[in-house]
Formats: sequence, structure tokens, C-alpha cells
Amino acid sequence: MVPEFSITSRSLPELHIVALHGELDLSSADGLAEALVELAGSTLVVDLADLSFMDSSGIGALVVARNRIRAKGAGELVVARPNAIVQKSLEIVGLAE
Repeated sequence: MVPEFSITSRSLPELHIVALHGELDLSSADGLAEALVELAGSTLVVDLADLSFMDSSGIGALVVARNRIRAKGAGELVVARPNAIVQKSLEIVGLAE
């Protein structure tokens, strides 16, 4: 059974934490960038620990969100805690740092 994609979030002073769960791929990445931009205000931490898979569509959504947040001057998007599978995807496209 494929884990269904979901998003949870919580806000702290000057910080929003968004956790992504399941598989982030072409079918689930649609609308993610917009959702993340809506939550931006200062620092937006995107927790990738519970992703079981992420393809280029998911990576693209994160990059688009980061670029839009920066362009609006709405803070910064930081990804955190990628597991080994997700880390490998980030390494392949040169975004592991």
C-alpha cells in the first residue's frame, strides 16, 4: 500500500513548521508550492523525515516555493531531516546542501 501524501503544520513565534508525509511525486506535488508560500512569513521549515519518496516534481515544488518566498521578501524556506531515500534524490539533483 502506497502511503497517502499529507501535510501537517504548526506555528511558533517567527517560525512555521510544515511536515510532509507519504510520497511526494507528480500526483501530490500539485499545489504544494502555493500552500507553502501561503504559510510563509518569516522562517518556514519543511520537515521531510516522514516522506517515503520524493521525485523531481516534489523537488521542483520546493524550489518554486523557496524562490517565490524569497521574491516576496516573506522569509526563508529551509528543508530539514530528509531520510536516506529523500536525501539521495536531493543529492542526484545537486541540492543536498
